[in-house]
Amino acid sequence: MRKSLRLAVTGAAAVVLLSGCGSDADEAVPGALCGTPIDPRLSRPLLEPLGEVTEIDRVERAKPQTAPCDVAVDGERALDFRFAWHKGSPEDLLRTATESSTVFRLTDPKRVDMGFQDSVLGNEGAIATTACKTSAGDHFTLRVFATRADPLKPDLRPAIEAFMRAYTAETVKTLNCA
Repeated sequence: MRKSLRLAVTGAAAVVLLSGCGSDADEAVPGALCGTPIDPRLSRPLLEPLGEVTEIDRVERAKPQTAPCDVAVDGERALDFRFAWHKGSPEDLLRTATESSTVFRLTDPKRVDMGFQDSVLGNEGAIATTACKTSAGDHFTLRVFATRADPLKPDLRPAIEAFMRAYTAETVKTLNCA
């Protein structure tokens, strides 16, 4: 009787520990970044290795102006966002992504159709522009830069593209574009 009770208690403890570990891992990836809801499965590859996720968000959707939002994991920068509103048609993003003097520079940028007016994907990030009429202008451009990505390796490109497609679309929904 004692042996079966001990086995039952040990088994129950193992189930609690294992289920606790799984939920902690799921909780480590937030369901929103910089004020935009996003499926954690899309942001996970860009935030790994996981830890405590914090952000510094200077974006004010009510008063649109160019602003950054930085996401860190255990104090180390993992994702840099740049939200920009502007008047008039934006410049060619592919050219912008290759200029060395710009904050939008990407390694090996390629134009990719993500469903927006223009979008470019690089080894360590992406840029997308779309029409969005607000008090600050008639276009919105988002740049996402995965600071932990190796710019010489294209291994994160699929994850960055999937993230950018979803994140930009969800962000535009939060902007109250006319």
